[in-house]
Amino acid sequence: MTAEETRKFQEKPLARLIGKLPFLAGCDDAERTAVAHLGIYLMSCRDTKPYFHPHEGDNGHILDRLRLIMSFRGGDRAIIDRGMALIGLQMLHDYKRDVEIDAAIGKYNPLAEGAFDFETTRDELLATIRATESEEMDEDYDDEIAPLSYWSSP
Repeated sequence: MTAEETRKFQEKPLARLIGKLPFLAGCDDAERTAVAHLGIYLMSCRDTKPYFHPHEGDNGHILDRLRLIMSFRGGDRAIIDRGMALIGLQMLHDYKRDVEIDAAIGKYNPLAEGAFDFETTRDELLATIRATESEEMDEDYDDEIAPLSYWSSP
């Protein structure tokens, strides 16, 4: 990555949440987990992006597509669930924003295909987020920022 790409990546709230989540939850081996999850996130934004696009195999639950960044050893499960729900909320809003664009380019969109009901899924994610307080998490990413964020890094 160039210095400019690194700076933009570090400023991106979603990347900061992915990197901080293992530490906020007090996970074992938090540093390794954060680096691994950020590596997967970075790959989902770069030349290997198509391998991370949604597909029918992700339709069981909104968080199924995030399974590669959901491996945590130990830690506070409520904090982990809150962080993953925030990421899921952002992804759900991305799907909603992209319905027409995805249809035009022939890209699979689980929301457009009826895999998830937007309001029901949003309400479930918000319930998980609001069930556990985390001021440290909210400094970078909360349920008001997530819907406005985009997945891809600059």
